[in-house]
Amino acid sequence: RPKGRADAPATGGASALPFGLMAPHVSPDDALLSRLTRAGIRATWAQLQSPALREGTDWRATGAVERRAAELLRLPPGWHAEDDGGDNESRLASAEDLARAGLPAGTPALWHGRAGWVRPHRLVATWLSHPAIAFRGGTAVDRIVQAADGRWQLLDADATLLARADRVVLAAGPATGRLAPLLPLQPVRGQIVWGDMAHDGNGATPVNGDGHLIGGVPAPGADGLRQWMTGSTYAPGETDTTLRPADRVHNLARLASLHPPLAARLRADGAGLRDWAGVRCASADRRPLVGPVDPAAPAGIWACTALGSRGLSFAALCAELLAARWHGEPLPVPAAQARALDTRRLWR
Repeated sequence: RPKGRADAPATGGASALPFGLMAPHVSPDDALLSRLTRAGIRATWAQLQSPALREGTDWRATGAVERRAAELLRLPPGWHAEDDGGDNESRLASAEDLARAGLPAGTPALWHGRAGWVRPHRLVATWLSHPAIAFRGGTAVDRIVQAADGRWQLLDADATLLARADRVVLAAGPATGRLAPLLPLQPVRGQIVWGDMAHDGNGATPVNGDGHLIGGVPAPGADGLRQWMTGSTYAPGETDTTLRPADRVHNLARLASLHPPLAARLRADGAGLRDWAGVRCASADRRPLVGPVDPAAPAGIWACTALGSRGLSFAALCAELLAARWHGEPLPVPAAQARALDTRRLWR
């Protein structure tokens, strides 16, 4: 029974982002993060197939172009430019890929076939629509204590009992640390800029690299109107979400470098710009933390946090990992990858 301080789910923190990009990490040595993001995106992709979500409105499988310096266009051994599909689903970008993204032919880039934009609040709403889940908002848990019967009691600041549970999962982003002080969590402020775009032609395929650009996203409740987004800034240790003009300047400067043709078009359109800021939660090694919050305490209080800038890639996988561990089921990833996400790596 998830509980949140906000009155509605995914209306605060990083989950309130209007729409976000989901794309894999690729490295020449197929590093741990690369393998984890592929597994995570596959898990999220399966969730996006829910009948409650509409492709083209709540999410879209667009693929994505990742700009890189020419000398960094290296793929793991066995991956080839002509590959299209398979386990990697990433390859060197073709002229057609670049054209769909509105970039000039010959731009050094990778193409990620399993990538696209997602509205986080719609995905969260679909998860919470399960009949066995009851959302209770406007509630702040101040402390968790274990009763004589072994169950956990969730109390507010006035010691009023909010709920009893056999297991508790802390998934409160940076605020997780207040109830799980042993977890080394770091808040990371991020600001994006977004606005309306006059057309939905080239530029509807997301582009990432130094920052990212998502375009051609339908505006809610407005027939034919499309929106774009670029960013984000990355400010470790900061929690103030007051919008900063300097961050807008920074984001627009990076957009001009990432996608010069579209940046010029957006300036010509003269559409009003909007900013949004939120706070992510990261761990020291930039991997999620999934598991018990204290190795010395009785089992029952768990964490699923520190998803950083990859919440869309990791949330479903981390949930599946928790469920598999609780019920003794096969893990959704190889054991070595599961250990790399386990909170207990902090104390080994």
